[in-house]
This record gives sequence, C-alpha cells and structure tokens, in this order.
Amino acid sequence: MSWLGQRLHVPGGMAETIGEGPRVKFRADYGGAAEPWACAAELAAAMRELEAHGCCPVLDDGLSAGNAAVRRGRHLLTTPSGRRPGAADPRDLVEVTAFDLDAWAVTYRARTPALRPTSDTPLHWAVLLDPGAAEPGHASPRVSLHGHVLQTRAAAEALGIPSSEEETLFSTPEDRAAMVHSLRAHPYPRHRAWIRAGHGFVVAGEELAETLAYTLALATRARALGFLPAMP
Repeated sequence: MSWLGQRLHVPGGMAETIGEGPRVKFRADYGGAAEPWACAAELAAAMRELEAHGCCPVLDDGLSAGNAAVRRGRHLLTTPSGRRPGAADPRDLVEVTAFDLDAWAVTYRARTPALRPTSDTPLHWAVLLDPGAAEPGHASPRVSLHGHVLQTRAAAEALGIPSSEEETLFSTPEDRAAMVHSLRAHPYPRHRAWIRAGHGFVVAGEELAETLAYTLALATRARALGFLPAMP
C-alpha cells in the first residue's frame, strides 16, 4: 500500500488544511525555459520516496504538502507548486534564478509559465543560500528536503533536533526570517535537520541520495516514537 492520496492525522502535527489565499505568496516572474540539470530525475525520484514514506501529506486542496530543492551556484532547482500526489515529473521541475527579498519576488525558468516554483522557495533559499546557514569554514548545503509533518516542538525535542519557537505562515517573509534565525542558531553541518513550528521539517545535505537516506531514517525514528503513523 502507499501513502499517496491519503489525508492523514499525524500525531507530530500536520497542516491538514491549506487555508485561504494562494499557496505561492511571492511574485513569480517567468524567465523562459529552464536549463538542463543532471540531477532532475534523481530529485523527482526523491520526492516520490518522501511521499511513499508519509513525509508529504495531502492537504484539503488535494495537493502534496512537501517539496525539495537542489542548489547549483546561486540557482535552485525546485519542485513545482501545486503538485498532485505522485506527480513528480523531472520535466516539471523549476529553476529559480533570482530571489529579490526586498520585493518578495522570484525569477524562474520552466518549460511553461504555468509551472511555478514551490511555495516554500523562501525556506529552501534560506537553507541553501543564506550566508549564515553554514558554520564558518563550511560550504553551504546543496540539497534541502521539506515535508509538512513533524511540526511540533514536542517532536523536535524527542528527535533531538532544533525547533523554532514561533509559528509563521509558509511562503511569507516571516517564515523565511524564522528559518534564518534557526539556521544561524543551529548552523549546518553541525545540524542537518530543523523543525519549523506549525509548518514541518527541513533536512539539508550535500548529495541527494545521502540527504534522502537521512530524512527517511529521521521519519523511521519519528514513527517509532509515535510522531508519525504506522506505515500502511
């Protein structure tokens, strides 16, 4: 059996409703077709694995609540916003080429303007490109994986990972600022995982395969502690 298409109550907290307003809360300016990324197929496969292991629940709008990004220089390859469960197609990935934090606007490339970057682009931009995200002398991570489970400070304490104190709305400047605060207080690579209270977990790493394995191991621990339901 699979988690795909199921709406679940998660003991560790899960945003089961998307609420009012659009998912993407920043301006998204289309800049043409994306350039090829060698990791595109691997990134899409990683998203399918996260969904299969209950890390990306389905919200009340029928869309998957989880996303990922890979950094190349100062560009990110992200999953698209408004993704149906199981619809992780490498051709639909989106390249974010710039993020104007003052204007709260991204410039992106994709095979069609209808494909916009994930609403959690601000979160991934903070993890992968904020200058204070990594400890001095260490390179910033290249991969970040995010799912809308494990949203509580209780889960963070049980798993031994840092959690933000305040809850903020996803895709907003406040959400990014809270993530930056967590990163600077608990920088990479001394820390690999963080919980955004009321939002979900973020895991960072250097390579996709290793970061995915770390995330699935974290989910297994959370499940054993009762913060995720048993696998179907």
